[in-house]
Amino acid sequence: MIDPQLVLPTIVFVPFAAAVVALLVGRLTGRRTGVLMVLSAVLSFGLAAWLFATGTAHEGEAVAFHVHWVPELGINLRLLGDQFGLFFAMLISGIGALVGIYSLAYIPDLAPNRLGQYYAALIAFMGSMLGVALADDLFLLFVFWEITSITSFILIGFWYERDDARKGAMTALQVTALGGLAMMAGFVLLGVVTGTYTISELASDTGLQQKLGASALFVPALLLVLIGAFTKSAQWPFHFWLPGAMVAPTPVSTYLHAAAMVKAGIFLVGRMAPVFEQAACWSPILITFGLVTFALGAYQAFKETDLKAILARSTFSTLGLVMLVYGLKASDQDALQILNHAVYKGALFLVAGIVEHATHTRDLRQLGGLWRKMPVTFWLCVVAGLSMAGLPPFFGFLAKESFYAELLHNDILHHWPAVQWLVIAVCVASNAFIFAVSFKLIIGIFLGKQGEKCEHAHEVGPGLWMPPAVLVVLVVVMGLIYPVTGHLVSAFSSDPQADLHVSLIPALDHLGPLVLSLVTITLGILIYRGRGVVGRLQQRLDVVPAMQRVWDKGIDTINQFGVVFSSVWQNGSLRWYFSGILAFFVGISLYALSRAGLSIGDASISLANMQWYGVALCVLLAVTVITVVRAQTRLGAAIALTATGFLVSLIFVVYRSPDILLTQILIETVSTIFILLVLFFMPPFRKDRVSPVRK
Repeated sequence: MIDPQLVLPTIVFVPFAAAVVALLVGRLTGRRTGVLMVLSAVLSFGLAAWLFATGTAHEGEAVAFHVHWVPELGINLRLLGDQFGLFFAMLISGIGALVGIYSLAYIPDLAPNRLGQYYAALIAFMGSMLGVALADDLFLLFVFWEITSITSFILIGFWYERDDARKGAMTALQVTALGGLAMMAGFVLLGVVTGTYTISELASDTGLQQKLGASALFVPALLLVLIGAFTKSAQWPFHFWLPGAMVAPTPVSTYLHAAAMVKAGIFLVGRMAPVFEQAACWSPILITFGLVTFALGAYQAFKETDLKAILARSTFSTLGLVMLVYGLKASDQDALQILNHAVYKGALFLVAGIVEHATHTRDLRQLGGLWRKMPVTFWLCVVAGLSMAGLPPFFGFLAKESFYAELLHNDILHHWPAVQWLVIAVCVASNAFIFAVSFKLIIGIFLGKQGEKCEHAHEVGPGLWMPPAVLVVLVVVMGLIYPVTGHLVSAFSSDPQADLHVSLIPALDHLGPLVLSLVTITLGILIYRGRGVVGRLQQRLDVVPAMQRVWDKGIDTINQFGVVFSSVWQNGSLRWYFSGILAFFVGISLYALSRAGLSIGDASISLANMQWYGVALCVLLAVTVITVVRAQTRLGAAIALTATGFLVSLIFVVYRSPDILLTQILIETVSTIFILLVLFFMPPFRKDRVSPVRK
């Protein structure tokens, strides 16, 4: 009998073990190292599906695993197999298996050790995302969160010989890692206020939530956590790193940026929604940023000509849609929208990789007329693209109709009718651009006249088209069996009370979503047919500097400040360094005395009871110090310095401190020997022109 509690650490840590094996044996197994990823992904998927199928995840009895990690700080290795976490675990491992199969045929013949490094990073990334999905401790979640940033940095920069790969990897790491640090600060504030870092406890304990809501740290914690989520899920204004990361190999782009990493942010928001939804600023922030990201991504995707850039911008557009859903407090929608995006966008990314593999280009302007030469890939792209456009009978239609129904009947938007119609108008326009983008992909790649790079194109083998075919089958099947799909996505949702009803056939008394869909399709057709005019208009409106340029300028400014600061502070002057150290020491000492309420006046100082020889020693000590700085030769300065040390020793004799006296004599003797030896072996230098005051 399998212990359900041990299944959770197996799901998370088996991929890490496989990553270590891949790194060690990669130079021997080469391309076959990808089998390790497929096997570990299939195992994790099977175990997560088994846990979900047992019913405990969606019956209020989620499986948990708990081991003390840092008990002094209240940090524990807690894993939780609830419905939302297992849904994400199945999504990550399921698409991970398909990406592993695809990689076996896609990645070119490279040095065996480099292939081992590639698969080790990819498998470790999968393990870290599984950890994010199942973590039930805030700091454990943060650890896995940062591992995803590090492994994605390695994967995005896989073609490190190229400048754009290095820049894309560095930008992604900078944005997501800094966001992760902000998120950690928010976690610390949560723990300070509530006394716990357990996510399930924070989400279910109304007493803790009330205590948190009454704290002055509540809103700062919320904002810091949202910064982490926004950076990871490429929300405006942090969206710019995602298109730049498209320099990664296509399997990496598919996995990190369509199905896994970029969804970590919205997963975090779904996890923390029960904790933060009570905040008055929750809905305004998420609705605003989600809506802007949704519209901006759809708008920018239409003017791109690079296949992966188009898919990247439409990706963060959909992520904005899901963030908007959380802002509307419609968490029952999240699994539907996330799963829909993962299957059609994963298929399209893999199709883009097939097209690049066959034609050696991703530029739409050089493509066209491929449907005869690549019929299988053509039909895969058609089905996935039509689902992206939201047309029946595909899964995308169900998701779009359900989203429109939520906009029309949302309780939050009903309080502000003008805002509701503004949100609806922006969403319809955004979906219209997404509709036009889907046809731009299908027609631009496969229809029309043959592109200049398509002459020698040919259909690829099943190793490349089978993984997207699996996703395309899901697109079709989940659209056709919509009653089952509705129950399934409700069971997957972060909202335990979710009960979505989706249908291909609109009810006669609820035609609002269908009307909005017809408006979307009409606008989408007009945008595509007028793509020349729309493109020229977009060029004219492109006056706001891109966030990538703003970020680069900020990084350059920081670097320039660092160079200027280093040239001024670390200028090679020993006197400057000593002066800075001395000024800091004196300043911090005076600050400490003032903070403690002490002053020199509190010390009783009287020379009346001091012996004459003590005063004489002090006078001699002052003379030797002056001699040190006025000496014209190094030997004279060394002798005066030694005399100063021994006079200090005599003062300890006066005040009867034999232990300090012996220490001082020993130090002075050894120091004198070393100084004289150094001076003996040093070459002669020009005469020192430094004044005694500066000395």
